[in-house]
Amino acid sequence: MTSPIQHCKECVELLGEYIEGTLSPERAKALEDHLSFCPPCITFVRTYRATRKLCRHALAAEMPQELMSSLSSFLGKHVPGFPCSKGDTAAVQETAAADTGRKKV
Repeated sequence: MTSPIQHCKECVELLGEYIEGTLSPERAKALEDHLSFCPPCITFVRTYRATRKLCRHALAAEMPQELMSSLSSFLGKHVPGFPCSKGDTAAVQETAAADTGRKKV
């Protein structure tokens, strides 16, 4: 059994994995239980999601198509599990834009 989340700091540390859907079901449940009674953390989660969405859209709009294609090709070759089929074009664009935003210096 997974221990409950007792402190907001732990909630913040798990948030990225939770939003991405990579957090284990047990930890996701513990996080959701914490969120059910912690208004500050609920606000933080909503703000975090909105910020990620806004950044993705802004970066995707500014990234030239040639760069997007080159980056997608590179990531498809070097990152296991990176979507690279034509049917995954939207996912590639979002992921590439998000990755570019995180690595920007």
